[in-house]
Amino acid sequence: MIAETRTVTSTSRTSATTEDITIRETTTSRLVFRPMLVVNDRQPDAAVKGTFVYQRKGATQSWEDVPLPPLSSLKKDEAVKLELKSEELLRLFNNLSTLYELFRTQGISRGESKFIKANATIQALAGMSDDELTAVIAGHQMIGAEALLRLIQWATKADNFSVLFDRLQQLGSHGLINLNSALGVAILKRALKDWHDNRLNADESFWQNTLENQTFVLEQLFQVPVVIVKAKAYVGGKSILNEGGHVADFLVQNKITSAAALVEIKTPATPLLGKQYRNGVYNTSSDLTGSVMQVLSYRDSLAQERTNLLKSGSIDTEAFHPMCVVIIGHVRRELSDTLKKKAFELYRQQLRDVQIITYDEMYERTRRLVRVLEQGLR
Repeated sequence: MIAETRTVTSTSRTSATTEDITIRETTTSRLVFRPMLVVNDRQPDAAVKGTFVYQRKGATQSWEDVPLPPLSSLKKDEAVKLELKSEELLRLFNNLSTLYELFRTQGISRGESKFIKANATIQALAGMSDDELTAVIAGHQMIGAEALLRLIQWATKADNFSVLFDRLQQLGSHGLINLNSALGVAILKRALKDWHDNRLNADESFWQNTLENQTFVLEQLFQVPVVIVKAKAYVGGKSILNEGGHVADFLVQNKITSAAALVEIKTPATPLLGKQYRNGVYNTSSDLTGSVMQVLSYRDSLAQERTNLLKSGSIDTEAFHPMCVVIIGHVRRELSDTLKKKAFELYRQQLRDVQIITYDEMYERTRRLVRVLEQGLR
């Protein structure tokens, strides 16, 4: 029987060992063939060599090699005979054929590699043309989608990366671009689902963790490429007694110029407006004005203590004139009429140094990005 799983361990750049092939076995003894894969420059197809070994069960019930006298010790008219039955020879032949095929397709990789014998269905799929594969999947779309998901889950495991990268290199640039776009759309859609399921969530720590893990959503707020330098970033402000201190929800920077920006977050449930002041005129909520003052205070602290923060290694960015962003509230949920929308817009448009954006506006930018990417995949 051909081994379903085989481990190959390199011993040099041109050789590797693998498991013994059991040819014959009883409860106390067995005959094995110990193969070795080799790079044969003179005859490339001759890629396997090996030794027949007799083994017996030792005191520890593990198999131990039985030393055999060297052939050079044979006297005149003496001989050594090793007979293999037909089924034993077939077993050896099938396993050796597998090793030759493995060497032909994989060569000798550094370190230890594990190979699993594919069944006939997987082998057939691997050998199909693009048109043949498309025809099969089109007739079994649900099964095809599940199989693709299973393969992607397999590919995310760290011990598969070497094999995965080797195969991805064989894809053309167009195929890689399409694959990257498809995965990007899937990630963005997952973020949109998270938003839909949690749009009433009033837990600020939840949104802190969510945006930290979904940095691509946060990046939609800026017109330039940015990267998060630190979440919950200390930006100065401690007293001489080492008390207090300002901690911004996110410190980000321009990838090109290293210019800093500060992001303060509340939640989608945080109110944008307060009570009606007079007929048709609404106050902004204390949460909104407080958030604006808070992020401005962070910016002032960062500007004043930038030199000390750089020396301490707390930040590695340029605080020229940090942009300030407040993420708060949910327009569609709260601003139900024109007068409320007008009050909110009048307030945020007159702010010079702080950009206010609501959660539904932020995720709407992500939704529009999904549409653009999906059109490119059609």
